Amino acid sequence: MPVKSKTARKRSTSPKVTERRGRIIETARELVATKGIEGVTIRDLAEQCSVAVATLYNQFGSLEGVIGAALEADFRGRFEPLSEHTRDLTPSEKLDERITTATRAILGDLRDYTRSVMYFYFHHAVSPKLRAAIHDYAVTDFTHIVEEIQKRGDLQPWVNPHNFADDVITQNYSLVMKWAQGHIKDRDLRPRSIRAIGACFIGITRGSTRAEFEKLVASQR
Repeated sequence: MPVKSKTARKRSTSPKVTERRGRIIETARELVATKGIEGVTIRDLAEQCSVAVATLYNQFGSLEGVIGAALEADFRGRFEPLSEHTRDLTPSEKLDERITTATRAILGDLRDYTRSVMYFYFHHAVSPKLRAAIHDYAVTDFTHIVEEIQKRGDLQPWVNPHNFADDVITQNYSLVMKWAQGHIKDRDLRPRSIRAIGACFIGITRGSTRAEFEKLVASQR
């Protein structure tokens, strides 16, 4: 049998290390929900996880690395399964499913966590690395929807899919931030989001796809 090199042995991850990493990430998410991203300290996290501060630095490099991993795991965990199980839906149905799923989570178990993440995201001195962890998965997911519209031949020729998706996520997060500040009631978050973002999609589409988005927006009262 071939013998593993020292490098290969060094890179292998034991189940224990994987389990510990997952536990640290989950604890970081819980602390973000209760203290806010800026309120989490490396010592708090180490104490809650029953590990040494040095262990956190060894695994993640920094406190920012831990929180970034937690945010990335959260967004990947939500968007990747969503993309898979909505693969055969129309673009308007995909939008509806994403907003409905996100709203259900925001108004449920992720209420405090979402508030903390949004307050941090819109802070004037936000860390670029952590902002990217909150931002990039959502933009990539919406970019795929716009690219599907393009394949249908129903996308306006002046639209850049990635730039449009970036703008849509900014608008979406702005609405969630208004909810976090108490300016939008729970019951109004989903219909307002669908009307606002759906209107953006109406503006960049034509043909049957535009008609589908118009129908979706018109259904919100």
